[in-house]
Amino acid sequence: MRLVFFRFGALVVMLAGVGLAQTTLHTTTTLVVVPTLVQTPGKELLYSLKADDFVLTDNGVPQKVTLEEETQRPLSLVVLMQTGGEARGQFPSYANLDTMLGSLLGGAPNEVSVVNFDSRPEAASPFTSKVTEWGEAIDKPDQGDSGAAIFDSISFSLDLLKKEPVGNRRAILLISQERDDGSKTQMKDIVRDLGETNTVVYSVTFSAQKTEAKMALTHPHVNPPISNVPSDCSLKPYNDPARPFQGYFKLDAPLRLIFGAMQKNLSAEVANLSGGEAMSFDGCGELEKDLSVLNNHIRNSYILSFTPTSAAPGLHTTSVRLARHPEMVVSARSSYWAAAGDQK
Repeated sequence: MRLVFFRFGALVVMLAGVGLAQTTLHTTTTLVVVPTLVQTPGKELLYSLKADDFVLTDNGVPQKVTLEEETQRPLSLVVLMQTGGEARGQFPSYANLDTMLGSLLGGAPNEVSVVNFDSRPEAASPFTSKVTEWGEAIDKPDQGDSGAAIFDSISFSLDLLKKEPVGNRRAILLISQERDDGSKTQMKDIVRDLGETNTVVYSVTFSAQKTEAKMALTHPHVNPPISNVPSDCSLKPYNDPARPFQGYFKLDAPLRLIFGAMQKNLSAEVANLSGGEAMSFDGCGELEKDLSVLNNHIRNSYILSFTPTSAAPGLHTTSVRLARHPEMVVSARSSYWAAAGDQK
């Protein structure tokens, strides 16, 4: 089932000096937002912290931190669902996705828009607080083409979020393979727009190579038999080396699984640079578990903000720790990019 498709123009602004390996945030405002998750060494969430519990530094200089009452602000969420490429092998995992998303969203005033994508963003639903209105399209999407333009689709989603009220929280939930396939948008453009919109990305990825290998071994039409059976179907004795054979093993998919494991997970990198989280799944059970964890973390993350004491342009490194509990595990955005035109 297809969703209604809306097109939005993208503002293209070149940002020089941002490398792929950097965790950077470009900001055109004086306020820097730092999503922060605090856990015990046993991965249990730590609650009820105050602003003075945190020590945040910008290029090593301590900053005055404000702790936002994030749960009081509506959430604008874009769910990016890959339907192209090897995503068809994970469609069974989407079976109850609308229910899972409904639990994550939590109802009004929070709103969600669902975007399907293959070699380009194919569809976008209007923002709604009732995700079940699109249940059929979410749980049973149409198969897309062979592409997986993740960066283009994130850019499209950021354009959607730019039109949402300024006071809303903004987030993208990316359900996709690990690596981009076919985008024209570059990483530096994603970095810029994430910073301008203060958007957090949460990625839940599957392995395209592993999914393809499974499809090849379980679906004959994907993995056609290799055979030397003659046209007349004549058979020779079992001990005859020329006896015809038939098999279903093609080595190209398993080999792609091996080589693909050596490639960088760019979906996870985008999530990490935004201050979000990256998880992986293979099957409906794992996807449901991941979304449950993200639901808990989104609702219980601390949103720190500060006005930098230095307006020096370029890369700023940030660090967050707890003043009195150094043993706790603190996950937070680690840097941002200050443009030359930023003013204090």
